[in-house]
Amino acid sequence: MPKNIFLISILVVFLLSSCSHQPIIPEVKPTTSTVTVTPTCQGCSTDPICAVADDIIINETTIYSTCIPQPAGQGTFISHAGNCYIWTPSSSQTEIVTTCIIVCTGKICDTTLVTIFPPLPSDTTFTGIKCNADTVYFEKEILPIITANCAYSGCHNTVTAADGIKLDNYANIIKYGKIKPFNVSKSELYEVITDTDQKDVMPPPPAAKLSVAQIALISKWIGQGAKNNTCNDQPGGCSTDNVSFSTYVKPALASCTTCHKTGNAGGGINLDSYAGFKSAAISGKLYGALSWSNGFMAMPQGGSKLPDCNINKIKSWIDAGAANN
Repeated sequence: MPKNIFLISILVVFLLSSCSHQPIIPEVKPTTSTVTVTPTCQGCSTDPICAVADDIIINETTIYSTCIPQPAGQGTFISHAGNCYIWTPSSSQTEIVTTCIIVCTGKICDTTLVTIFPPLPSDTTFTGIKCNADTVYFEKEILPIITANCAYSGCHNTVTAADGIKLDNYANIIKYGKIKPFNVSKSELYEVITDTDQKDVMPPPPAAKLSVAQIALISKWIGQGAKNNTCNDQPGGCSTDNVSFSTYVKPALASCTTCHKTGNAGGGINLDSYAGFKSAAISGKLYGALSWSNGFMAMPQGGSKLPDCNINKIKSWIDAGAANN
């Protein structure tokens, strides 16, 4: 059964009540130098990705292989050890890359679909909050899973709030998910995503059940106290001169395309083409949403505001005419 994993940059990296929907793949914001892995593979070295083969039997005959990353020329995806793989972006990666890991035992195969966002363009030296490999971060890892699988239009976002439940930010997830910090088994969110009864499990069929790795990540987060924590390796300098659409603006907002694309242009913003970017830029919607200005829906929805440097660079590009450069 195919599964989807969204990964970031340098190497690669719900729910209550009843609402029926097709799953939306979770995304996470790209960072500069910190590797985020979803899921984490026990037995893999630090920070590779791995195949999640939960539909077949793994034994000594199991064979692992990958799809050719598309588009070509954005980086390399190679085997590290067994089911562990490493993505290394090229110095010029600016496109969203899709690939997969295929696990076969005999004639039965299990496929993990992989989407890799380009690394966020950076300026000079590091300043920020270092990520600890043993810590699960709400902002970077838990929120993307929950918002993508249930907190959107038609389910448990702020507007729809199916059955009065909202799961769009930390406070609401703690409240409506009835999270008991440090007590996984008593947290209702964990109970519904692990329920074996199809009438009660969340997300409800025909939506795909959360992967074993995603469930483990949520369990670990609750076990660590269900903190509203984050880590974010951000650049130190911030030059706003000659900002390029193709090498900065487009890759910097690549992860936004899940909610802002043709057929799903949230807030009237479409970011899957230059024309869409320019329209949002000239209308003021792009800067208004990113800067959390009055009268605009703050983006990213349910997440933290982008760093001032990123916003200022994008504004510089807009002020210069929003060229396709």
